[in-house]
Amino acid sequence: MNTPQLPELVSIPAGTIDLGVPACPPRSNFAWVWHTGRTKSVKAFKLARYHVTNAEYRVFLAETGHSAPAHISQPGFNGDRLPVVGISWEDATAYCAWLARRTGKPYRLPTDAEWEYAARGGRAGTIFPWGNGLDPEFAWFGGQAAPKPVGSYAPNGFGLHDMIGNAWQWCEERFEDVSEGVKAVNRPTGRDPAVNRVLRGGSFLTCHYLNLWIAYRHEDPPDLKHESIGFRLAL
Repeated sequence: MNTPQLPELVSIPAGTIDLGVPACPPRSNFAWVWHTGRTKSVKAFKLARYHVTNAEYRVFLAETGHSAPAHISQPGFNGDRLPVVGISWEDATAYCAWLARRTGKPYRLPTDAEWEYAARGGRAGTIFPWGNGLDPEFAWFGGQAAPKPVGSYAPNGFGLHDMIGNAWQWCEERFEDVSEGVKAVNRPTGRDPAVNRVLRGGSFLTCHYLNLWIAYRHEDPPDLKHESIGFRLAL
C-alpha cells in the first residue's frame, strides 16, 4: 500500500468576508452576474497551499482503482508537480473521502465562503489577491496550452498559491445554495442544473477577465470532467 502524499496546509484565521466585492461591472454581457453585500463569518480552518498534484492523485488511483482523468498521462499535463485536471466534483470528493479514511483527518473541499475569504489573503475589496490590475506576473491564464507546476507564482497574503488561474477549483456546495437567488443553468452533461456545484478561480484557459475576479462564482455539474478543472483540499 502506497503512503499518501499529504498536502502542505496553511492555517487560515477566523474572520468575516464581504462576498461578491467588488460588484460585477454593469452591462458586462456576462451570464453569471454575482450579488454583493452579504457578509459571512468564516471559522478558522486549514487550506492546502497548492492544488492537488498529479503525483498526489496517482497514489489515490493506484490504491483505489478509481477511473483516471484523461489528461494525467498526456504530454504537457502529466508532470508530477502539475495540478491534476479533468477532475469532476465527484472525483474530488472521492479523493477527499479516501484521504480522510487513510489519515483519520476530515479532509474535504473548501466551502464557497472559505474559498473567497482565503483567496483574498487578508486583503479587503480588491479584484484579485494582488490588487486591482489583471497582471500575468501573478497568475497563469489567457488561453494557454496547459497548466504550470503548482507554486509557479508568488503566494497571496495567507501563503496560498494559484488561487487565481492555473486550474479551476471545486467548492463543497451546490451553486444555488450560495448564489443569492441566481439559478443554475449550465447542463453540459445533461443533468438537472439544480445539482450543479461551485467552481472558483479560473484556469490556464480563462480569457474573460471577469472569470478571474475573486468574487466570481461559476457552476458546473458534479460529473463534469474538463481539462481546466482541478481542486485543492481543506481541513
